[in-house]
Amino acid sequence: MKNYSEYINEERLKNNFIKMAEVDTGSCEDTKKGLEPSTEKQVEFAKNILKPILENLKLEDIKFDKTGILTASLKGNIESSFTLGLIAHMDTSEQAPTGPVKVKIHDYKQGDIELLNGTLIEESDLEPYKNHTIISSDGTTLLGADDKAGIAEIIEAITVLTEHPEIKRPNIKIAITPDEEIGEGVSYFDIDKFGADLAYTVDGSEAKNIESETFNAFNPEIIINGIPVHCGHAYKKMVNAIDVASYIIGKLPQAEKPETTRNREGYYHVDNINGDVNKVVMKMLVRDFDFSGAKNRIEFLKNLIKNAENEFKGCKIEFRENEKYHNMKEKLMEKPEVIEYAKEAIRRSGLEPKEPVVRGGTDGAMLTLRGLLTPNLGTGGVNFHSKKEFISLQIMKKCCENVINLVNVWAENS
Repeated sequence: MKNYSEYINEERLKNNFIKMAEVDTGSCEDTKKGLEPSTEKQVEFAKNILKPILENLKLEDIKFDKTGILTASLKGNIESSFTLGLIAHMDTSEQAPTGPVKVKIHDYKQGDIELLNGTLIEESDLEPYKNHTIISSDGTTLLGADDKAGIAEIIEAITVLTEHPEIKRPNIKIAITPDEEIGEGVSYFDIDKFGADLAYTVDGSEAKNIESETFNAFNPEIIINGIPVHCGHAYKKMVNAIDVASYIIGKLPQAEKPETTRNREGYYHVDNINGDVNKVVMKMLVRDFDFSGAKNRIEFLKNLIKNAENEFKGCKIEFRENEKYHNMKEKLMEKPEVIEYAKEAIRRSGLEPKEPVVRGGTDGAMLTLRGLLTPNLGTGGVNFHSKKEFISLQIMKKCCENVINLVNVWAENS
């Protein structure tokens, strides 16, 4: 069995990733208004950085549509009409400063890595990567390996496939999406137009992982309208919306938060709170691997809101469920080879595949439930959405090898 890792140009992979990571492409939930990406900098990145790279590879059908999705095609070299999709996202999370990103390269041996402003990448996180080339930001922003590492790995895999036509491949469709971090990455994704029979997002963590099970997700909004009155005349009249919000937060189960749960345990999370005496808007994340469990959590919040309205007479509370996506596992099991072939690809890279649950969401979860089966492959990134984010160049190379092997496995079986 051929080892394709020797075809991967590690320096080219690194340089492409750094070129992309240095560009701020943060998405923003508050500015999302319609079809277009939530931030103009994503559009500029797609047009000025990504599109030219795809053009230089001489891919076909390169299109950047009004929804901000960039697509391209590579014809297969086997007798088959089967088309495999490879998907990654261009935006980075607004949970940490998104730019300007100043990339740092570390020849890592041992110990912590100290970055600016007291940002410390702990040795415990770095332990598996001794003698690796570690890429991080300077500590003032996130790095953006989520998901520019995925984009770079797809691009390098496609480059290898074009340089080595002896590697068998089916038809391949590529899609780079915006706004994944705010749950809008594939809201306007035209599956029929994309034309893939199935796809994989390259947007996970460890290289050995194939991720096929996600949370059922709701992103509730709680809008609290208080009764503002001059403080000097507030006795038995004022209802402080901030107090109502505090009451609601205080009634959430303390053992069911992200920081107190793991594995298959669901949670409630207050993600953002903004307002004043008059009005407070709380944005939450509600997650559960079982859909009935997720619905039960929503009912708990509805009852909690009723209790708050009874406790604080006169306040009015609006509740929006905002259902986002379902667990994709059940749908994927309709075609088990989608997972099995990915595992075989990972084995060919010399790794033992793992199938962990995903304590988060991917574009693939939404696409799977809309009919395009799309599990998730790892990129190698660590500490996503934080200033401590980093990635090993050697693991990026292994993830790229996984993609090449995956293409080859599907060519053999289509």
